[in-house]
Amino acid sequence: MRESKTTTILNQLKKDINDGVYNPNEKLIENDLANRFQTSRNTIRNVLSLLEKDNLVSIEPHKGAKVTALNTKDIINLLEVRAELEGYVFRKVAPLLSDDDIKKMSEIYERMVDNIAENNLQNHSTLNKSFHEVVYNKCDNTVAIGIIRDLKNQLSKYNFKTILIPGRKEATIIEHKNILEAVKTRDGALASQRAKEHIFSVRDTLLEYNDYLNH
Repeated sequence: MRESKTTTILNQLKKDINDGVYNPNEKLIENDLANRFQTSRNTIRNVLSLLEKDNLVSIEPHKGAKVTALNTKDIINLLEVRAELEGYVFRKVAPLLSDDDIKKMSEIYERMVDNIAENNLQNHSTLNKSFHEVVYNKCDNTVAIGIIRDLKNQLSKYNFKTILIPGRKEATIIEHKNILEAVKTRDGALASQRAKEHIFSVRDTLLEYNDYLNH
């Protein structure tokens, strides 16, 4: 079934925001978007309202829409909740991972290492997501996974800028190596600890470089 014009534009703008095409605090001009997508301003207003519900856009009366930027409190709240949920999922799932699951995570990790070595940072976020999705897909608590994905979606606009921060690309490789070593042992408690350490490291980086990330 063919998707509606509104859905097509919505999905494209979500992708653009998450990929950093539009920066945090950047204004989204209705006329410009209507011209870009060859549609009416009413359709664009509907799309912007849907993006606001997803916390990707904020709309102010008489000022229009802009890409949502996260302040320090937002970052702490989002990532501390994600850390606890991520820890719960890894604790629950690590003992259940198959040899094929571990092999898949190992292969993704090796590709992450190669990408970082080649400075191919654009592909890193995709690999990072795939690494964690192996675990998410084995978890039968769909509520927890849905919340994690929503939290990650709100932060995804910062992914590319974050990996450019000095020392972050090296840190993420070490953190994912630690997670991989833990899940290989099927030790749920250790996997949970390593996953939470990774999320807290991301939190600390975002807090330290918040001004840079929002410009």
